[in-house]
Amino acid sequence: MKSIFTLLIFCLLRTANASYPEFFGASFSTTAIGNQSTLDQNDPSNNYYSPAILGFSDKVNILLQATSTATSFKRMANITVTNSTNSSSGTTTGNVENNYAKFYGGGIHLALPIGYQHLGTLGVSVFLPIGNLMETNSGNPFLPEYVMYHSRYQRTSVYLNFARKWSYDVAWSLGTIVGFQATADVKTNLSLGGGNFGSYGQARSKVAPALGVIASLVKKFDDSKIYFTYQQEMKSNLHALVSGEITNPNLPIFESAIDSMIFYDPHTFRLGSSYELGMATVFAGVEYQLWSAYKPPVIYITKTGGAIVSSSNYERIVVRDTINPRVGIKLNLTDRWSAGLGLGYRMTPLKGDFSGSGNSIDANTYILSTGLQYRIVIWSKDVNLGTSLEYHELEKKHVTKSSGQEDGTNGPKIGAGGYDIAGHVIAASFGVKFNF
Repeated sequence: MKSIFTLLIFCLLRTANASYPEFFGASFSTTAIGNQSTLDQNDPSNNYYSPAILGFSDKVNILLQATSTATSFKRMANITVTNSTNSSSGTTTGNVENNYAKFYGGGIHLALPIGYQHLGTLGVSVFLPIGNLMETNSGNPFLPEYVMYHSRYQRTSVYLNFARKWSYDVAWSLGTIVGFQATADVKTNLSLGGGNFGSYGQARSKVAPALGVIASLVKKFDDSKIYFTYQQEMKSNLHALVSGEITNPNLPIFESAIDSMIFYDPHTFRLGSSYELGMATVFAGVEYQLWSAYKPPVIYITKTGGAIVSSSNYERIVVRDTINPRVGIKLNLTDRWSAGLGLGYRMTPLKGDFSGSGNSIDANTYILSTGLQYRIVIWSKDVNLGTSLEYHELEKKHVTKSSGQEDGTNGPKIGAGGYDIAGHVIAASFGVKFNF
């Protein structure tokens, strides 16, 4: 019976979606200055941070890029990996390696002027994994998991905005972030032999789009710009009904519901600015994010009938809203070469010392980024080649589990023995930007 549910859950999760810009920047140009808007009206990747700025441009702008991300987290040695809450074998110890696969992704940004007299600009941004249309990973339901890094940013996401100039120095935009809701219904009849027919089943599934609002406003001054952007939260949930009957010999019917929040983007408020100082432009920004509705991507199985037992919900997290500042500078080295440098700080939305039940973990992160661009002219049109490199250092934190098992009985919790939350992440990108 247990193997049946494992197979069904695995098949369902293989059809989940997979995003990138919140953690590592929307493009090589925005990553280079600390994951914030360049406030360049001809940079279409600003469609993610400050789409209103595109309302000032009457050009066709295209940016294409490829990205690679690698994580390196500290090994957790000799910790409790099973106890009576998740295994009939009792308490055992082992190692958690935290070897997450490298991620390869791509980004496409378009800014298309609408109408002969420029009625406005349509901005389109798509982030997607390379080699997979959709993929996710709920992680181990018991062992320590870096829930913000395992697969949260490995999803296809789409941002659509319409930007329009209000006056010569003010522009606004309105748009949407596109997510999804997935549902499935699986019914099986499993034959164990003793008859003249085999196992059979039927399944149906549906993936429906979900939309969240994006709105922004930007104002120009003589040597500076300032913008504000709001992005509504986006939840992508999986809900599946699984039922079955085992015959030959006859065994009880099982009925259950499977639920998981595959990914969650918080309500986000962005405020940023730029100031020109001759050959240099200085950038500063801050994000305020509301995380109260976040849930880790753990699978929950609920008994709706039959003989199975529902999941034990030991994953108890405490979330908080976060403030994420960043600063950056862009230097025009020559009329063709420019370089960027950025610093940032990401607060973790997971609050507490992780000593209680559950093993979803994260830490505050220090971010350093840099990038380089080279401008060439082809048929009187600007073409920019660019690359960026970003380094995340997790704030080291030691976890010591409190006494008692997750269900309150005597014994060590999973993760007991203690471990360190520590490590780093490196992200690189390369791309090209066209202006027509």
